[in-house]
Amino acid sequence: MTLIMEDDYGLLSPHIQPEARYSLTLPHFLTLILMLEVIMIFLIPTWMSNPIAWVMVGLSLPVLAWLLFHRVVIRLVFTTPESVAKKLVDPRWSPFRYVGWGGDVKTAYLLESEGVKEDLVVVLHGRGSSLYNVESRALHIAELGTNVIGLNLRGHGGCDRRKDWTLLKVADDIEAMLESFEHEFGENLPERIWFYGHSVGGFLSIWLGANPTGWWKNRLAGLILESPATSFPLAVESLLPPYLRTFKPWVRQILRREHERIHPDISIRYATAQVPHFGMPTVPVLVLQAMRDDRLGREHYNLLTSHLGDDASIHLLSSQPHTSGVDSEERKQILEKWLKPRLGDVMDGLI
Repeated sequence: MTLIMEDDYGLLSPHIQPEARYSLTLPHFLTLILMLEVIMIFLIPTWMSNPIAWVMVGLSLPVLAWLLFHRVVIRLVFTTPESVAKKLVDPRWSPFRYVGWGGDVKTAYLLESEGVKEDLVVVLHGRGSSLYNVESRALHIAELGTNVIGLNLRGHGGCDRRKDWTLLKVADDIEAMLESFEHEFGENLPERIWFYGHSVGGFLSIWLGANPTGWWKNRLAGLILESPATSFPLAVESLLPPYLRTFKPWVRQILRREHERIHPDISIRYATAQVPHFGMPTVPVLVLQAMRDDRLGREHYNLLTSHLGDDASIHLLSSQPHTSGVDSEERKQILEKWLKPRLGDVMDGLI
């Protein structure tokens, strides 16, 4: 396979989306007013002897408190945690470039199978994690005889674009990456494509699995979800400190307005950004849920399983915590048992 290098990534069709344009919002306007008040206090000390000045200061205190609250919510939800880029352990990974949301040039990594190349597994990590953290899972899947592709999600693993981070941008990045994969393989595309998603990567896998597009729409074979997030509202509530959870109506309002600012062309509701409202996959699903999930708890799991069909394979793992830093034999054995008959003859002699 010929990989597109950094100097000729322009051959790919970019996913150009309208970046959020700057406009004077209410928080910006109120911040400007407060700054003018502070400037007046320093430049005109006698101004504070005016009763009107004290009235303005009194009115400004609740405004300042609201601005701080607004900033905290935006930072928690729409800004990803700082991460350090770590080099992948296995030297067989082949990097290639593609053009993602807004024309941003991104990097993905392909691990090609030495055997039959009928299957492709897309591995997606969680929020605050990286491809490095789930590499052991990707390598285990590759040992089963499949091609594996992975990437550091936008704002993770040394990847920039930490601010104005949304799941819609990340989903579009993944779709663009798969489109570039079609450009690389041409007629030799894999017959089956799978998604392996951990935590927020599981949310993205469900989203993409319920709304497949492009060349892989009719080749989607199944989803493997490890302790997946399934609800944006529940995920946001887990991010909020306890002292902010009593202000959920304000949080919802801030999130709705900020999302509309970032994606003015897309209408999405806070309450419906969860399964089953954006669709449910119709392909086979394997759920590998940490029995003691100290990150998401059981609410996401309960929501998902209440909407999955009887053909879904659901497992509670006693030896696997939520973190991708631990990879148990229990998880590996269940995955192999479920995936083996679905990969066909490619698995024979490998397990």
